Amino acid sequence: MSSSRRKMLAAQEDIANEIVELAKRKDMTVYQTVNDILEQALRVDKMGFTLEEIVDERWMLERAREIGFTFTIEHLLYLTMDAAFDENPEKFLKIWREMGYWYGKYFQAKHEEPMDAFKAALELLTLGSADYYMDVKSRIISFSFLGEKLTSGYIELFSNFLESLLLVFGYNLKEKEQRKGILKMEFRR
Repeated sequence: MSSSRRKMLAAQEDIANEIVELAKRKDMTVYQTVNDILEQALRVDKMGFTLEEIVDERWMLERAREIGFTFTIEHLLYLTMDAAFDENPEKFLKIWREMGYWYGKYFQAKHEEPMDAFKAALELLTLGSADYYMDVKSRIISFSFLGEKLTSGYIELFSNFLESLLLVFGYNLKEKEQRKGILKMEFRR
């Protein structure tokens, strides 16, 4: 790194104190720590992101790992699930229902607000080119899942997972519309 002139930057006292503590933990000088932070902030900006977006994305990846999710090629996942469902629908419906029940119990045991935890995880479950919408009102949940790559078999399996999970939370399926690329469900307490 070439030698350059220094400039003074101002920060709120509590933030400046945290940076001093961070520098101590990392065994770095405050000067090195501030420059490292600023370099990373500029790098993020050049990528077209905000620091908040980067932190939120990283949080999602950590959350996915924590609850046992893995990433795969989206289209391959849908085609594989479709083939498995076509070959043995009863077996795979049972597996997805059991996983929905298990995850419902998991969210209840691990979180004070299991519905909020599930909604956060739903972003991971629906990661890819499909879009989802979930509206939770006191006793009604409306859910939509739309994507041109979503196969009929995958939608059937996912809807069973969702139905089983929400049953653990005390919601029963009242309406369901599904076909290739579209899933709409309504649940009531």
